[in-house]
Amino acid sequence: NYWLLRSEDATAEYLMEEYYWVKAAEFADSAGADIINSSLGYTLFDNPAENHTYADMDGNTTVITKGADRAASKGILVVSSAGNSGNNPWKYISAPADGDSVLTVGAVNAAGIYAGFSSIGPTYDGRTKPDVSAQGAGCVLAKIPTGITQGDGTSFSSPIIAGAAACLWQA
Repeated sequence: NYWLLRSEDATAEYLMEEYYWVKAAEFADSAGADIINSSLGYTLFDNPAENHTYADMDGNTTVITKGADRAASKGILVVSSAGNSGNNPWKYISAPADGDSVLTVGAVNAAGIYAGFSSIGPTYDGRTKPDVSAQGAGCVLAKIPTGITQGDGTSFSSPIIAGAAACLWQA
């Protein structure tokens, strides 16, 4: 069984979305979830006063990271995409990928070569991130209703690892 919970506001980017994510994680815990996949991350918001700094990526500062670490402390495996800022001035992972109890997933291509867009560490407090990588470059995707398309992003890498973990947990 699985739950699909959406905490993202597609029309805007505000700090409040981190609180929505924590609320969704609390629901997942109450529903008995074993794994949370989080294919999102936060650093910049529509209101610049809410933006995170690199110093915030220390695993203990942002609301969403605290929530992810709390979920992990309850026995939930929290898998998070690293982010797609590797080619940008902000090249670092985003929250909640900075969590010390979060399994952070970067992107590689089908040959296992690091995808340059994949965000990197270290975290502000010096921890190595991402923890693992999975295909996130050149991913074949369903395109409804026309068939298939191709895409890139750590948002595709993270569910691969979450799915693999679920398979291992069931074995």
